[in-house]
Amino acid sequence: MSLQEHQILSKVLDDNCFYQLDKYKLSDSDFTAIPEVYSFIKGHVKQYGNVPDFRTVVGKFEQFQYQPDIADNLSYLAKSLKNNTAKRQMFELLQHKVEGNFSSMTGSQFANWLSEETKKIADEVNAADNSGTNLATNGSERLTEYLDSKERGTGKYIPTPYPSLTDWLGGGFELGDYTLLLAYTNKGKSWIATDIGVEAWRKGNGVLDYRPEISKTQMFNRFDTVHGHFNNVQLKLGKLNEQKEQEYFGFLNDFNEQQETPYILKTMDDMPNGLSIDLIEADLQQNPDINMVIIDGFNLMQHGGNSREALSGTSRKLRQLFGRYEVVGLVVHQTPTAAEKEGKIESSEDSRLPKTPDLTDYSETVATVQDAYTVLTFNQQDGIGCLKLAKSKTPNVDKQLELLCDFNKGVIREPELLDVI
Repeated sequence: MSLQEHQILSKVLDDNCFYQLDKYKLSDSDFTAIPEVYSFIKGHVKQYGNVPDFRTVVGKFEQFQYQPDIADNLSYLAKSLKNNTAKRQMFELLQHKVEGNFSSMTGSQFANWLSEETKKIADEVNAADNSGTNLATNGSERLTEYLDSKERGTGKYIPTPYPSLTDWLGGGFELGDYTLLLAYTNKGKSWIATDIGVEAWRKGNGVLDYRPEISKTQMFNRFDTVHGHFNNVQLKLGKLNEQKEQEYFGFLNDFNEQQETPYILKTMDDMPNGLSIDLIEADLQQNPDINMVIIDGFNLMQHGGNSREALSGTSRKLRQLFGRYEVVGLVVHQTPTAAEKEGKIESSEDSRLPKTPDLTDYSETVATVQDAYTVLTFNQQDGIGCLKLAKSKTPNVDKQLELLCDFNKGVIREPELLDVI
């Protein structure tokens, strides 16, 4: 009994998404365990325009094991089923055709025949990954997407800590997006990333935060500074005054097993073999409640080499990973110091604000700039920060946001919002 067949047809009945199976090139030949169930649903959709009620199908076919609320997405289930078909076809080819043709064909003929047959099987299963979408026939898929958006509303977006930026982005960071944060060294980009992560967590979004260049204790203090506005230096030294110390103890009491939304931190201590794509994907599989992934230090990842091609490959894989798991990916990257020195002679559009890096101020970061849906550039001087929307899918590209920054106190706010702290 093929478990995937029962799961995928259960998903189709729950989500009324039969025509989406066309996207993955699924047909009668892929359903060998319960072909009659597939044929019945197909016929019902063709006649009535939607799937039958699951109780009708269960009552008609005893062999159908209906499974409600399948967590896996349709894409994963369909590709798994298609891979099973490929294995079955290869088995049949090897068991029933190879021996006879090997005996009757010349070496050249046999090699060409075997190559052609295996290529057909490979092409069919690969087509399920790259079939595109036929807009002429996928009305039900688009209806599902619309109803999902209607139900989730702003749940498809994660708001930023800065209302103006959230507005410029049309609601915040969209799930599945790849966001790049570029800044010069020692200007506070890691603090901005922490502020973004903490705000996402406050709004009920699980966060997976990778910090390969700092210690766990440093990040503990940074989190408590941003979230609780406790003095960072005093936290590091254990020198909060008596009143603040009591406030801090009470603050920490709220962080216990009753907290349902995860904020998972991984520092250098937790990654003895380094930060890799495989590690991130494994963590996402183990933590399904994650909606945001922060990677503070793209250069510190394992790229399989230091070439531009290796770095570009990592960037492409990150973009695919964020989309596949429908998480916001925030990648923090340092702009070369030389670009900062050259940029000092120029002024920002608003002369009060420090100039942020240009998108051309990169060396190996070209791939990340190209791959990211959203690029934020940041600079800060004497407590005045400038956050620029340098790349976006919205019409607000190049808008600049002034931020008053006192990182030691965890204050990173638009000037008019300081009174809320």
